[in-house]
Amino acid sequence: MAVPWATPEELRAHLKLPAIDEEQAAEKIAAAEVVIRGGIRQTVDAVGGDVLHLVGNGRRVINLPEMPVTAVLSVTVDGGLPLLSTRYRVNRHGILTCLDGVWPLDADVVVVYSHGYEVLPPLFKQVCLQVAGRAWVHAPTAVAAESLGDRSVTYDKDRTGEALTAYEERLLEPYARGPESR
Repeated sequence: MAVPWATPEELRAHLKLPAIDEEQAAEKIAAAEVVIRGGIRQTVDAVGGDVLHLVGNGRRVINLPEMPVTAVLSVTVDGGLPLLSTRYRVNRHGILTCLDGVWPLDADVVVVYSHGYEVLPPLFKQVCLQVAGRAWVHAPTAVAAESLGDRSVTYDKDRTGEALTAYEERLLEPYARGPESR
């Protein structure tokens, strides 16, 4: 399991509390990490030797879904021998380029690659503390709307730490998964 992005002590300091229940704080931090990963649709933490099955698109490039790409260990097409590394190029943004033509249409392209951050950018810790802090302060009591006849309550997920705010989404946008082939 990956190292938590923040500690209960850091959450306590962020919230300026004299004391904090460490177990509950760790749960809020773990939940915030899940919210952030879901929001940017990335694993983020370093993963080595991830096996990915893609479908050839008849174009020169295929986008790998996780960023940053740190290494491509092998690429095979339709179960053949691994391609020589001189036949493809990859950049850290996950763009896998076929250098001698195109990726065959509807072919099974299997990529074994490593991706993610060994050391997370500090922004992730800050956003994690913000999301966990909202979850700690507002818990599930952040009511956005309430009516009386036939009783209806609407909760504000932005204030409960169950969703990223628009500001946090903008901060994390450079780390988010792009729209094409992902």
